Amino acid sequence: MPHIVYLMSDTGGGHRAACRAIEAALNERYPNTFTGELVDMWRNYTPFPFSSLPDTYAKWVNWSPTTYAAQYWVNDRVWRAKPLSHALCRQLFPRMRQFFQEYPADLYLCAHSAFVRPGIHALRKLGIRKPFLTVITDYALPNILWYDPRVDLTIVPTEPAYRRGLRLGLPPEKMVLTGAPVHPKFTALKLSKAEARAALGWPPEARIVLMVGGGDGMGMLQQTARAIDSLRLEAELVIIAGRNAAMKKALEARQWERPTRIYGFVNNIEVMMRAADLLITKAGPATLTEAATVGLPMVISGAIRFQESPNVKYVVSRKAAVYAPSPRKVAAAVAALLADGGAQLQALSEGVKAIAEPNAVWHIAELIYEYAMKAVER
Repeated sequence: MPHIVYLMSDTGGGHRAACRAIEAALNERYPNTFTGELVDMWRNYTPFPFSSLPDTYAKWVNWSPTTYAAQYWVNDRVWRAKPLSHALCRQLFPRMRQFFQEYPADLYLCAHSAFVRPGIHALRKLGIRKPFLTVITDYALPNILWYDPRVDLTIVPTEPAYRRGLRLGLPPEKMVLTGAPVHPKFTALKLSKAEARAALGWPPEARIVLMVGGGDGMGMLQQTARAIDSLRLEAELVIIAGRNAAMKKALEARQWERPTRIYGFVNNIEVMMRAADLLITKAGPATLTEAATVGLPMVISGAIRFQESPNVKYVVSRKAAVYAPSPRKVAAAVAALLADGGAQLQALSEGVKAIAEPNAVWHIAELIYEYAMKAVER
């Protein structure tokens, strides 16, 4: 039975979400065929203070998005220099050697940019002849660290991501454009909007605006919700605070002008997306692809510069979302979208469906199956 080890980290929810989506697709398409483990590489295989990133990432992005964006910009340029890239691989080699000793596998799948180069460098230097695949979890303009021609296969989510790989020297035969992986529960969802609302206990006729800030409740969720509420629109709010308990408590303490439902972390976001009329979200790739799969129009309330801002350009240019980068602008955009009887919402819905790749996770599962079976046969 082939064993897969996923290199990821809980620095944001997208890396784990992608791995879990792929794992679920493999289990559904090829039952009782694979075993797997997810390993948080930052937490377990980097020195302090880097090992604390899974605990501090959300705070860093929330408290100082400018410095986070700056380091992303710097990293995307620094690691173009081959001597620096080689130095990174040499520096992390002892820890990566320990990782490969502790997690033997038939196939390694890397879903975090920081560990692509150190991972494939150590694997090859150690003489371990196992497939090493990369699944890019950034979206429209992935960081340069995602791309390494030594990797057996790089799986990319969008055409701009594919073109960047070509510009960086990856051979076309070592890349495949699949779309971003979304958990099979999104593609398997058969509920109508009315059925989803009945299951959730939401009113059948109301306009419902769903607001999310990722699993960690990031961004200006509270300020944006207050701005929308102050307009007293003919709509109801559903706000998902994620794991941010302090935000959830503050939201619950507020006296709302409109009917408002507050949730913490949820496991049925696909049902909520199906039940909603409009989504307000930051430009994280996981949420964008989930909403696209469900066909839910979006207002993008913010984006981490350099890392997520290309995502905004990508979805807005395809008429899948409206960009409104402040609480006041989000409120105005929501008011405009609700003011014309739904015509603009319908147009956005068509645009968002056009960027959906519901078969992506199944394509990725098939590729992994092929590589894993060849590895076992050797």
